[in-house]
Amino acid sequence: MPHSPALIAESLPGSWGFRTGRKGVHNSRTLSFEDLEMLLGAVPRGASNEEYRRAVREKNVLAKRTDSTRRYLGQRLSQLYGLDKEILVFRVFRNYWERAEHGRRVLALLLALARDPILRMTASPILDMEPGEHLDKADLRQTIAENAGDRFNETSVKKIAQMTASTWTQSGHLEGRTQKIRQRPDNSPVSSAYALFLGHLCGHRGELLFDTFWAHALDCPEHERMALARAGSRRHLLTYRNAGGIIEIDFDPVLSSEERTRIREQN
Repeated sequence: MPHSPALIAESLPGSWGFRTGRKGVHNSRTLSFEDLEMLLGAVPRGASNEEYRRAVREKNVLAKRTDSTRRYLGQRLSQLYGLDKEILVFRVFRNYWERAEHGRRVLALLLALARDPILRMTASPILDMEPGEHLDKADLRQTIAENAGDRFNETSVKKIAQMTASTWTQSGHLEGRTQKIRQRPDNSPVSSAYALFLGHLCGHRGELLFDTFWAHALDCPEHERMALARAGSRRHLLTYRNAGGIIEIDFDPVLSSEERTRIREQN
């Protein structure tokens, strides 16, 4: 697969909210899509991280029975998604989330991939599968062990394989409970725009945006990615121009002038 997780980790800009290093959430949690959906439905756009945490801990919007569970879940969701208007990858994610008629599951996966190094380890074995192919759990565990080095023991590797397989099922890349089968996820102009946005933050421009790690995580043909980008431009999620075969894409509709300047300077 182009742009392997190991390679992209070397150039992820932490200032925008990407996370690298040795720590992640998927040693103990999954995508937790239903919890995320409930939380974003209860907390307004523009909220601070503390407001999200209070919603989970004090208001118990996720309906958890104990205070310790609420605290733990609030911490893990914050680590995985950011949950803070000051974190650019989350702020734009939240903007797109509110405008998504469908494709939210892939949208959540993309943000989780940006923020969880453990989940990124498993991208290649999943995305390299063909639709209808059964997931080989032993291969998935081997990939995790090889990428993690001596970080996890055998029990931890098995747990991570279970957590990540569940996440790829929640995103729509896999289906089934015990036997996981590869399928195509449900994409939309919103999920496509966000994949291109993450590539943009990593320094890619123009047509190259359709051939990044993030674009490949959409798991659809390039012509479909371009069609979704054009649809996203009509919805003012991004700006797409094609003049004589030269493609230009910017994200002026969702970025402030200060953010645009900072991105240009960083890249």
